Amino acid sequence: MQLKDKVIIVTGGRGGIGLATTRKLTEEGAQVVWTDLNDEVIGEPVEGAIFFQQDVGKEADWLALEKFVLEKFGQLDGLVNNAGIYMNHSIFDTSIESYRKLMRVNAEGPLLGCQMALRAIKSGGAIVNTASVAGIKPGPLAIAYGMSKAAVLNLTEAVATQCIYVKNGIRCNAVCPGAVDTPMTHIEGIDRDANPLLQMIRQRSITGEIAEASDIANVIAFLLSDQSAYVTGRSIATDGGFLIC
Repeated sequence: MQLKDKVIIVTGGRGGIGLATTRKLTEEGAQVVWTDLNDEVIGEPVEGAIFFQQDVGKEADWLALEKFVLEKFGQLDGLVNNAGIYMNHSIFDTSIESYRKLMRVNAEGPLLGCQMALRAIKSGGAIVNTASVAGIKPGPLAIAYGMSKAAVLNLTEAVATQCIYVKNGIRCNAVCPGAVDTPMTHIEGIDRDANPLLQMIRQRSITGEIAEASDIANVIAFLLSDQSAYVTGRSIATDGGFLIC
């Protein structure tokens, strides 16, 4: 993957896609700093990865993270804006409070992250934003979540375009997972195997199953690597075919 010795930040690294991405990048030889509100991982910890406590909605935390990484490594080569939260609310029960909470983490966090990366990455490098198929194809549930992920897709193209204009060589892409076997898909009070939404997604998947976190991590690693040097401003659906069925 040509990631050896690259310094990469992964936000939301406690579990799910973030933890799988931290593991994949470390296996490929990258120096990974993963962030979250606390260091209690949901799964097996990744040896060699460095934890930094961060609230992605706080600009001061991004400034502190930037200072930490540059003082420790002297460089930054990549950022994975992965931290996110999910709420399963329809248009009728989405409150302005829940909407603002989602946007603070899911949209403002990536905005602050992209700003930090554009300051800290000196030449080349890559940003990968974790969006969602919900940002491409809205549905009747998770209204605010879908809106927040649509904002991430717009941000991704805007940053990629700006980088082309200023010729800094930084690429910015997004991955758009469908349903993934992570703690986020384990909704309290709903049996996961009997969940009608997940059943429908399985029927529209090339494998007949929902994705594993490692499936998404593999795509993120590719987008961070030099193997994707001519890919920028793209939103890659990693959904098993859900959007085309």
